[in-house]
Amino acid sequence: MGKRVAVKKRDRDRMKKLLLVRRAAILTDLDGNEQEIDTLQEPKADDLDRAVEAGAMELLVALGDTERRELDEITLAIEKLDNGTFGRCEACLDTELKLCESCPFIPKPRLDALPTARLCVACQEAQEQNRIPNYTRLRPRKAIFQDGEEFSHPLMDSNDD
Repeated sequence: MGKRVAVKKRDRDRMKKLLLVRRAAILTDLDGNEQEIDTLQEPKADDLDRAVEAGAMELLVALGDTERRELDEITLAIEKLDNGTFGRCEACLDTELKLCESCPFIPKPRLDALPTARLCVACQEAQEQNRIPNYTRLRPRKAIFQDGEEFSHPLMDSNDD
């Protein structure tokens, strides 16, 4: 019997393409948000304009934070695709918990719906209910930005990561 794998090569290639497309879309959105924030920082005439634009700026910054977290998840999923661990449940990496039939793998339908999934459904539910031991959450080791590109934000401190 052959080695068990979470997803076949054809599916991994398709997932990688989807993740790269989503990554590009997020980077484009973040760049657009940066330009909108620059526009919002122009001096305004009255207090009402400044208050409305302060709220808009908060929303843009919050959206940017969410997108940056999603970029981290996408980067990690691409790393896993490259190193052959894509589709393995992180909670079961060291010791299979056997909470479901698919352990230590994440079922393909879950990966189709959420390519950045880190845990199988049973382990995800157990984690949310604090019923599984702590596990080491993997972190991306590759940079989000390639070839020297960089994202900066007017409200980011140079020490922010």
